[in-house]
Amino acid sequence: MIKSDLINFIKNHDEMEIYYKYLIGQEVWYFINNAESHSEQYDEFKKFISKKLGVPFNNIAIVGSAKTKFSFSPTKGFKEFCDDSDLDLIIVSKLYYKKLWSAYRKIAQETYLQGFANKTSNVFNGFIGVKDSDETYGNEDLNDWQRLIRTFKADLQLKFNVHHEVNYRIYADWESVQDYHIRGINKLKEGLVKNEVN
Repeated sequence: MIKSDLINFIKNHDEMEIYYKYLIGQEVWYFINNAESHSEQYDEFKKFISKKLGVPFNNIAIVGSAKTKFSFSPTKGFKEFCDDSDLDLIIVSKLYYKKLWSAYRKIAQETYLQGFANKTSNVFNGFIGVKDSDETYGNEDLNDWQRLIRTFKADLQLKFNVHHEVNYRIYADWESVQDYHIRGINKLKEGLVKNEVN
């Protein structure tokens, strides 16, 4: 994917078209870059995550710069995926969302929660972001989550050549996924228009 082509597409298409083409579609730059049969590899990856987490296949998606090669974050200026980038993985699960939200809420009521502002911002944006390196504060649900995702971390590297830290974005529903990304695309488009004017 060429950056200028991506920018032109974003300028000339509406938010939903961009969302469907670049954020929900089957093409994942990370696998195109690392595997010959990238579509099948992505399916196998989703199947693997589905079985490990007990989440339906269609409730799993890679997003962010691992998906498109370039970040869609309005503040990152189409930054290219690199060695220190995270692989952003959407998991749509009411069960996990409720469990993790309740865990962080309980922790925040009892002690200082590191990254409180970031975590609350994520919740207002419709998701909970967790990595396997996050502090668990001894919370049983967070400990269970950490243990679960750590059990297959090596498999992600060996089977799918995933050597980047995975940032799990847990959403309660697809409406929240769409809302978050459409708002981001709107900001991205506004920034491109503003740059053209200046």
